[in-house]
Order: sequence, then C-alpha cells, then structure tokens
Amino acid sequence: MKPFLSFLFVILLASACTNDPENPPVTDLVLTEKSAKIVAADNQFGLELFQKINASTEEPGNIMISPMSVSLALAMVYNGAGGNTKTQMEDMLHKSNLSPEEINQSYKDLVTSLGSHDPKVELSISNAIFYRNAFPVKNDFITTNQKYYQAEVAGLDFSKTTEALNTVNSWVNTKTNGKVDKILEKVSGDDVMYLLNAIYFNGQWKYRFNPKETTNQPFKKEDRSVIQVPTMTVENPFNFYSHPSFQMLEMPYGSGKYSMLLFLPEPEKKTDDVISLMTAQNMNEWILKMTVQKKKVFLPKFEFKFGNSLVDELKALGMTDAFANADLSGITEAANLSVSDVMHKSYIKVDERGTEAAAVTNVTIVVTSAGPENPFRVDRPFVFAIREKDTQAILFVGKVLNPNQN
Repeated sequence: MKPFLSFLFVILLASACTNDPENPPVTDLVLTEKSAKIVAADNQFGLELFQKINASTEEPGNIMISPMSVSLALAMVYNGAGGNTKTQMEDMLHKSNLSPEEINQSYKDLVTSLGSHDPKVELSISNAIFYRNAFPVKNDFITTNQKYYQAEVAGLDFSKTTEALNTVNSWVNTKTNGKVDKILEKVSGDDVMYLLNAIYFNGQWKYRFNPKETTNQPFKKEDRSVIQVPTMTVENPFNFYSHPSFQMLEMPYGSGKYSMLLFLPEPEKKTDDVISLMTAQNMNEWILKMTVQKKKVFLPKFEFKFGNSLVDELKALGMTDAFANADLSGITEAANLSVSDVMHKSYIKVDERGTEAAAVTNVTIVVTSAGPENPFRVDRPFVFAIREKDTQAILFVGKVLNPNQN
C-alpha cells in the first residue's frame, strides 16, 4: 500500500506542477530549416532598414521599428508581385533562395508558434487587407493571404472616405490595444487597397524593478547636456558581453523566452557607432559570447512613439519598381497598380513592470496612370532590441537619445 500511495503522490504532484497557474508550461521552439532562413533574412533586412532610417533621420530623436511587422506586410504584397518587382523584393528581403510557397508556409509556422510560446508574455500578430469593394481582386491573392497570414479581408466603399478611414484606423487601434490609434490620415481617390500588419507585445520582466527604488538620476545626452530622468534599479545575474565599442546586457521577460538586449556605447562612442555594427551575423556572434554576470542595473524609464514613411529607405535598399513601374498583376489585371506608401508606426513603454510595445505597417496600393562593483548604468543614449531567444527573431529594434522624449 505504501508504494502505491507514494506513486499516487508523485502523480498528483506532477499534475499540480503542470497546472500551476504561477508557472504555466513554456514550450521550446524548434525551427525548420526554411523557417530558420526566414528569421535570418528578416533580421538582416530589419537591421539594414533600421540603419537606413537612423541615417536619414534629420532631427535627432528616439527611433523604433518592428522588422517583423514590415516583413509580414511586404510578404503579403509579394504574393501579388511579378517580374522585376518580385525579383527586387526577393533580393531586398534576402529571400531569393526560397520559393513563394516556402516563404508563406514558414511565416505561418513561425507566427503560430510565437503566439502561444510563453504564457507570461502576450504577443499578438495580426494582418488585414481592405480593398475598394468595386475593384476586381484576384481570388488567389486573397485566399493565399488568408491561408498563410490569417489576413482579415474586407471590401469597403472607398467613396465614403470617412467610414473607410474609420474602419481601417479602428482595426489598427484594436489590434495594438490602443497604442497606435491610427495609420491613415486620409483615403485618396487613387487608393484601391491597404495591406496591414499589427504587432502587440506585453511582457513582464523576469526580474522586476522595485518602484520604490526608482529615483531621478542624471542622463548625459549626445550633445553633452545633462538631464534628470526617472531611473529604475535591479540587481541580479544577467547575460552580459563587453565589446570595444559597447556593453551589451540581456534582460529577460516572463519565463525567459523573450528578452531585451541593451547596447550601451562606451563613453567615447555614440549610438550611431553601435548601429553601424548591427548586422545579423554580428548580433548572433555577440549573443554567443555572453556570459552570466551579477550586475546592478540602472535603466531609465521611457515611453515614446515613432512614425515614418519607409518609401525612401526601401528604394535605397533596392525595392524601386514597386513604386513606379510595378508588376502587381498577381493582385489584379484590370488596372496598372503601384505602391504609393509604406507607413510604419510604433510605440514602446518601459517601466518597473516590464515592456509594452506595438507596431503597425501599412502598404497602400494605388492605381497608376556587472557585479555591484561594476554596474551597468544606462546614463547615456543607448540602443535596444527585443527578440525571441529560440528563433533569434528580432521583434523590435530602436535607440533612445532622450528617455524624457514622448
């Protein structure tokens, strides 16, 4: 009887652990070869796009984009591209070694896995296509994006501009939990389709900051002026790597599957020096070189929004025909189409609890005629990236020049 009771106790204990609401089970992601290529390609494209945006920004300020959001929105457009337009998109997105079917299936597998990966982190990825209801769209284009990207599809009366505008912006507001309230300013007469992606992330720090220990601390901006910013502090073992140009520290969320990488430039360096080094290959090498070290971390609270049209940057990266001599015959053959704009908006808030971030990308289609003794003190402009650890997928990447900027 005793062995039986012992066995029953073990079974009940295992069951209790499995159903423990405080520690829900976390899954490991194992990528297929094709999905791994998709992630590597998106990371490379995303970092190249981030570098272009950083270089072209006239007024110095905080920046953040979501490489995954831009890639997913363009992937839906790609399903309607042909000829040189398609080739340019493949080259720019580093996917010329993959077939459209492999690209679509890999994205479906990746997004499905990420959405249910870590119960302690909320991540939602949504896609939609809104088109002029009288415009003839090929059924294959619609069904492909519904099947692989779970895109919500709706035909709207674009002549009722206020209603159409409100429908699109309401979708954006809902899918980002109100963090990006709108993506469109107006519905133009030539507009025939909007392809949208929205990403919402909400993760609690694995090692929480104590709000009572948050105090105003000096923060030296790149122009050498000093401001006071609310600065959080926590002491714990963290993954850390020291590079000649910067220090890198990893702060995990939830169960540790998602994390924020902080890149703090050395005192004689600037954020631009770090960003210029950020390639997919370098990032992977730096991550492999991290070691666990006990560090007392000082991190400013910050919250800001960023918005930018990506047309100039995408052209600079090689996607030119889509905006002028486009072959989008996979969408329709009833008219000549082109991309008029690729608008990207993002939001991030970092506080003692964790990080809330969101991003939206809209493609508009138109008819054309240390240890406590060696602290990690983020008291100057820095760069950050939010990633998923199993896949290495970069969800967001940005820089903070002024934590008080909103």
